[in-house]
This record gives sequence, structure tokens and C-alpha cells, in this order.
Amino acid sequence: MNRTCQVSGCSAPAASGFSPYCSAHRANFRRHGEADQKAVTKTHVKPYLALVKARIAKNPHSPAWTTLEARWRALVDHAEHIIAEYERGRPGSRTERLAAQEIIKLGRSVEARAVVEMTMAMVVLRELHPHCFRSDRAFWVQLGRRVRGLTDLNYGERYVHATGKVRRCYRELSPRAGIVFGRWLAETLGVGGMHLARLEQADHEKQLAERRDLHDALSKLS
Repeated sequence: MNRTCQVSGCSAPAASGFSPYCSAHRANFRRHGEADQKAVTKTHVKPYLALVKARIAKNPHSPAWTTLEARWRALVDHAEHIIAEYERGRPGSRTERLAAQEIIKLGRSVEARAVVEMTMAMVVLRELHPHCFRSDRAFWVQLGRRVRGLTDLNYGERYVHATGKVRRCYRELSPRAGIVFGRWLAETLGVGGMHLARLEQADHEKQLAERRDLHDALSKLS
């Protein structure tokens, strides 16, 4: 019996007898966390990153930013401990080791503030537009991809024979390591983004109320 892809609206044949998805959706599942999850690009997150930076500029002396940076450095220390234990020959999770290597790579090449800002921007995006992410897993993977994109260390080059040109390509984490990496970021720094999202929602509701009051006042003019 021929099986078809289980993604709604897709009638392509399943990639194998054991896969619930076609080849394209199976690759999307590995790359983005869910078979029907769309990639969150720099363009998508740019306005939310600007929003985060504006809030920081508005409250430059708030201890919240230094506290979040300290939490990031603590996560880097935790990752270094995982790698140190592995190098001593202690048994451990390969998935966590791969995620820890990425944390260390970022800690050595990217400013703590940049990691904090990008993580908060992604959390604000999710809080304000939850439909952009199919699941927690998809969010963790997309969060990890955007934060890893802060450093060129996660990009490589490959030669394309058809065009005769060298193309820049993104080095993917394994699916499980990508989930762990993103979850660590969300658990460590996500609280800042959630608070900023609540502030944005409150400001939006205040603006709506002011518009309603103005409309009511204008409607009563004779």
C-alpha cells in the first residue's frame, strides 16, 4: 500500500515505509522542528529586535540587562563544565554535548548583549504572534537558528558545479541538539522577552483605548 505525506494538503508519497512525511517535509522537520514550520528569517525578527533595543535604550540603567547577561555567562559556564566532564571521560548525553559546544562557540565569538537581545526578540515574536510557531519544539529550533546566526562560525562554503560558484551554506545542528540548544536559551533568557511582550501588549491596549475615547468624543460633537 502506497502511503502519502501526513502534512495537510500534501499528497506526495511518503519518503519511506517508516516516515510519515514526504522527502521535502521530512527535511523541513529536521531543519525547522516541524514538518510544516516555516523558517524565521532575519527579516522576520528585525522589527522585534528593534523593539527590544528600543526598550533597552529607554531603560539603559536597568539591572535587568546585566542580570540577563550574567545568566547567559552562567549558561556558558555550564556548557564548559559539560565539555570538561566529557574530556575527562565521564559518560554523558551526546545531544547535550553538541548543544554545549554551540553555547561555548557563541560565548567566545558574540557579545552577551547580542545573545540576550536576539533571544528576547524571538520570545516577543512568539508571545505576540504565537501562530508563527507550530509547537514548542519548532520555537526552540527557530530560536537556536537565529541565535547561532549571530556568528559566522556556523556558516560554511560549498562549490556548486551547476553554476561554477561558491555558495554560503548554514551548518545545521542535529535535530535533538538543536532542540536542547534552543530550550536552554529560552529557559535562561526567555523571561526577559516575556516581560517585554507584556509591556508591548499593554501599550497597544492603551493606544486602542485612547483612540476609542477620541472617537467617542468626536461623535458627540454637534
